[in-house]
Amino acid sequence: MNNFYEKIFQGLGAWVLLVLSSIIIILFIYLLSPLFYIFCWGAILAFFIYPIYNHLNKKFKNKRRFSAILVLIGFLIFIISPLTLLFFNFYSQMLKFLENLQPITQKDIEKFIQGLQNYPYIYDLISKIIDQLEPYLPQLQERLIQLLSKIFQDSFTLFKNFIKFIISFGFKLAFTLITLYYFLIDGERAVKEIIKLIPGEEKEKEKIINRISLILKGVLYGNILTAFVQGLLAFIIYFLLDIPHYLLWAFLTVIASFIPAFGTGLIWVPLTIYLLIIGSYTKALILLLYSALIVAQIDNILKPFLIGEKIKIHNLLVLFSVLGGLIKFGFLGLFLGPVILGLFLSIIEIYKIKFLH
Repeated sequence: MNNFYEKIFQGLGAWVLLVLSSIIIILFIYLLSPLFYIFCWGAILAFFIYPIYNHLNKKFKNKRRFSAILVLIGFLIFIISPLTLLFFNFYSQMLKFLENLQPITQKDIEKFIQGLQNYPYIYDLISKIIDQLEPYLPQLQERLIQLLSKIFQDSFTLFKNFIKFIISFGFKLAFTLITLYYFLIDGERAVKEIIKLIPGEEKEKEKIINRISLILKGVLYGNILTAFVQGLLAFIIYFLLDIPHYLLWAFLTVIASFIPAFGTGLIWVPLTIYLLIIGSYTKALILLLYSALIVAQIDNILKPFLIGEKIKIHNLLVLFSVLGGLIKFGFLGLFLGPVILGLFLSIIEIYKIKFLH
């Protein structure tokens, strides 16, 4: 009888411990939730920068703190400073681009068309289209006004938050750098502790970790890094050819690189047509050849070099993870979305290894 009650109390105690543990874990997550973005940025940056830190650490004979500080200084000088300048330039180009669309939202389409007279080919083409669509023009313009007004409203909200972003940027950057510092010097130790928590034999755990590493590298190096290299190469040619709003088009080239089949061609093909229409035939030819032979081919060159042929992730999955990440997490989602995809695929691989053999 005593054994019976003893088992009941043991079972009850286990449930109480489970409930209390769950409450404490939830409270801990809630406590850290305001720092979620800082933690994620620190982890993602550490993933990319760790090979450089590891090289310096070996060079300076295991002086981890000194190596981490050197990496942070280099990161501030060579990454943060140029990116900040590019961001402000991008912001001003976005404003200018929206200002060019302003006449349409004010129902002054004639003024907008007159402003195209500097580009005879476009002006003639648009005029002919307008003549053909004249009976339906009021309805079409009304729909266009509604669409652009919504874009402007969203843009206004975005620009209104811009000042808040600038103020909080310094605070977040400082704490991100602190987080990055500790991820660099203690990240390897933390990963080892996490591996210890995974049940199973050492060989089995090693296989799982290697698979997770391959998938994350496939997502981050094979897709994210390749997309940014394509965007950088596109930015160079757009800038040299003096294409209006070149930073905006370079950013859209990065996004387009995730789209299956069409990829970056969704941006540089229309830009080539635009150059042909305005009569810049030499520029159009240069852009077409450069984009087709260099920008579009980077995907086929870099991916095998960075991740080999061991793992391939379907572009559609990556595209959805990027778009979903951008919608849910903003700019961080450009990285976080594919990371979540990588972890999701890793869980599937773990299930295959542990349960389906």
